[in-house]
Amino acid sequence: MSRNAVLPALLTLMLLLWLVFPAVAQSPEPDTLRYDLSEIEIQATRDTETEASAPFSVSVRTRTIEEQGSEPAFSFDQVAAGIPGLWVNDRQNYALGERVSIRGMGWRTAFGVRGIYVLLDDIPLTVPDGQTVMDILDPAMVRQIEVVRGPSSFFWGNAGGGTLFLSTQPASYDTSLRTRIYGGAFGTYSAQVQGTHRDGPRGYHLNASWLQRDGYRDHSKHEVFRMTGHMNWQLPSGRELQVSGAFVDAPDTRHPGSLSETDLQENRRQAAALFQNASAGKTWRQGQLGLTLRSEGEARSWQATVFGTARSLHNPLPFADIEVDRLMAGTRVTMQGKYGFMRWGIGVDGAIQSDDRRNFGYVGDFDRGPLTIDQHETVLNGAVSGRLATDFRRFNVSAGLRADAIRFENSDRLLTGGEDRSGSRSFTAVSPSVGLSWSTAPGLAYASFGTSFETPTTTELVNRPDMTGGFNPDINPERATGLEAGFRGVWSPLHLRYEIAVFRMNVRDQLISYRTEEGGDRDFYRNAGSTRHGGLEISLRWQPAGWMELAAGYNYSEFTFRESVSDGEQATFERGNTLPGIPQHRLVSSLTLTPGSYRVSMSSEIVDSYYTDNANTATNPGFEVFHLNLSHQGIAVTDHIRVSPFLTVNNLANARYNSSVSINANFGRYYEPAPGRAIYAGFSLAL
Repeated sequence: MSRNAVLPALLTLMLLLWLVFPAVAQSPEPDTLRYDLSEIEIQATRDTETEASAPFSVSVRTRTIEEQGSEPAFSFDQVAAGIPGLWVNDRQNYALGERVSIRGMGWRTAFGVRGIYVLLDDIPLTVPDGQTVMDILDPAMVRQIEVVRGPSSFFWGNAGGGTLFLSTQPASYDTSLRTRIYGGAFGTYSAQVQGTHRDGPRGYHLNASWLQRDGYRDHSKHEVFRMTGHMNWQLPSGRELQVSGAFVDAPDTRHPGSLSETDLQENRRQAAALFQNASAGKTWRQGQLGLTLRSEGEARSWQATVFGTARSLHNPLPFADIEVDRLMAGTRVTMQGKYGFMRWGIGVDGAIQSDDRRNFGYVGDFDRGPLTIDQHETVLNGAVSGRLATDFRRFNVSAGLRADAIRFENSDRLLTGGEDRSGSRSFTAVSPSVGLSWSTAPGLAYASFGTSFETPTTTELVNRPDMTGGFNPDINPERATGLEAGFRGVWSPLHLRYEIAVFRMNVRDQLISYRTEEGGDRDFYRNAGSTRHGGLEISLRWQPAGWMELAAGYNYSEFTFRESVSDGEQATFERGNTLPGIPQHRLVSSLTLTPGSYRVSMSSEIVDSYYTDNANTATNPGFEVFHLNLSHQGIAVTDHIRVSPFLTVNNLANARYNSSVSINANFGRYYEPAPGRAIYAGFSLAL
């Protein structure tokens, strides 16, 4: 569908629904409709903000028990679809993970997540150097998603181009046991069990899952076991202790690489020969644990958190065999209160990241070449922050300031040629934030100014174009400033929840990836000019009846380079070129019907074409894809057991499209193809 047809298609669909269901639209069932702005405290902001008061763009998505039990969500894009400003590319490559971007921040990442601060159950997945790996997360376990859009380093510091807060905690700790089993296309098998139990003031929750997929493409097999757990303890005097943990073990994940246009025409399901011949893949194991103590009072409250993470990684690739053992630990303390018409808050953060890195030359068939890098990397991060806000009924002002200091240290243990490449890099940042909000009858109007910074990660620092050890001395943090204005609320007569936001963001000292002939598929980085991000976000959720809901999210993105770079490198681009990997127009919509005990959900995604390289010489075609989910809310087997079958058909029309691209890849190998029509079926048991 062309970009000019997106809005008419949405309006036509809404009109047809209005004509087909006129009686329902005119006579809604008020007892079943609940569309007030959420009063849930937004944990992603580290303050007593809610969706009804936050003077910046924030979205909260809560998945129901029915959604969790009937949707085979083996990728994050399946649970986050439709959140404005957030785009998740499923690469069909678990060795790289999904590319996640918020208003374009994160567009350049080669693997994992960059430019966005991510937390899982109050424990940071983003380590002090700004890198985020989300493979510990089973998307099917996610109950609530919070997204702060735009520069938000005031809240979390490094990589704060946006914030993603994910929660697997149950809505209630009432005793229950649920099991879910499903299977389907491309050798997919999954089993999940979760249980909750309350014992007086203590609540317990455990969720474990296993997933195996042969994969749509050759050499893309994936096997993983994941587990999350929680303990919530209501202590005397209004205090609360929360313990959260997570664990992942992935013993066999293959890396199929990306394909050229010629490869796609020949066989979309093939793996890149370079990666398959090298048996490229990844094996990893990670565990994390966090403890949070909260104290709530009328005039003052505080929260203290300590957390730790251990991760081991073995990553054979065509250009190197990489081993990394990581330890990360940190703490944060916040205090907030009220004084007259003012609300105040202060915070202190500290974290340490310790990596043992070894790189070997790799010649395939699991035969290692010589040791090329052997070093210990340490990242230290400390920060202080403060915030003041008014607490009037309708018009409020808030302002905050955060100061960060980050130090990278590298101890070279290889001493190639007797040369010691040990060294250090230090960076500092001050991140101000200002917001205005005005509460009106139909909703909340707001305007805000925010800033963010993003340091090079240890991986980006050690990837030196001269292929030697130590840190690259020539790259520095990129920094962003952003302005936005928006309006969100509820139109009660139509039971319509809506949100609209416009934004403009400037990024300077942009970290740009490029590749060299000597480095092969390894990405190197440099600060190359600046970029401008501007756009429009619209989100609608309409419930004309208790058994029908229509949701739609539209994003208009205009992200361009503001300076030209021309030096013969692959990263060459001209002023005015469009950032690759981000479409200008994207529309996501869904229609959910729940007649009786049945649930029918149809969703669609319409994406404009977009460039695959900085030079804007190649494009990924636009696409339209539709998905269908059918389920039953539960059939009583016994007095205590209910079974809920479900069926999902992804890519219902069997469209041929590429769900993601490898930006600036060598030899035109940009494309990461998506599967054709895929059917999955299963059931969940509730006791």
